[in-house]
Amino acid sequence: MLYSCYQPAPRGLAMSTEILLEKAPTRETIPAASDFVTLEDYFAIAAEREERIEYIDGEIFFMDGVTFAHGRIQINVIRILLGQLAADEYVIQSSSVSVHIDPSAYLLPDLSVIRGREQPARRGTALVNPALVVEVLSKSTAYRDHGVKLQRYREIPSLEHYLIIEQQRVYVELHSRVDGAWAQRAFSALEETVPLDSLGASLSLAQIYRGIDLAHG
Repeated sequence: MLYSCYQPAPRGLAMSTEILLEKAPTRETIPAASDFVTLEDYFAIAAEREERIEYIDGEIFFMDGVTFAHGRIQINVIRILLGQLAADEYVIQSSSVSVHIDPSAYLLPDLSVIRGREQPARRGTALVNPALVVEVLSKSTAYRDHGVKLQRYREIPSLEHYLIIEQQRVYVELHSRVDGAWAQRAFSALEETVPLDSLGASLSLAQIYRGIDLAHG
């Protein structure tokens, strides 16, 4: 789903994977976690199944369904950014669009912000040029969001901010590219504001967690 105030994404993003459907593996033939999964396998599995799937260096990860808190936080952040980012300069994409990191990762952030137009990957409905990616943590994804996904996101030349938001307590972690190096900051009070300096935007924690019943700390 595209969140934009002016027009939909270029049609080039909707690349077909129909050619892979004929030999798509069934549940019984999906490679075990210990097996190396090729990109061809990944695209075939993704074409057959309804679940959202990430691919990282030969492994596939099935994404859990979101909680009410997760979905509310995602929508809150989108609303904040829509109110601050110029519609003719930025596009906001939801988690239905993956981010491709060459050569061996297709990730599904909860939302991404692109400056200008999306640059599509060579395969799949993925983009390659986000300026901001946001992940709302869940129990099943926290170790990847803080680990291998953090490492891979940092490889994206266009990326300027990576935001990690916890859904069960007030805690936001911001990774920003500053003068070619990455800096990390943490925020844990509703009175604080997360600065997205390169985008000319900011996120109030009170607004991020609006409508969420959680513990402070």
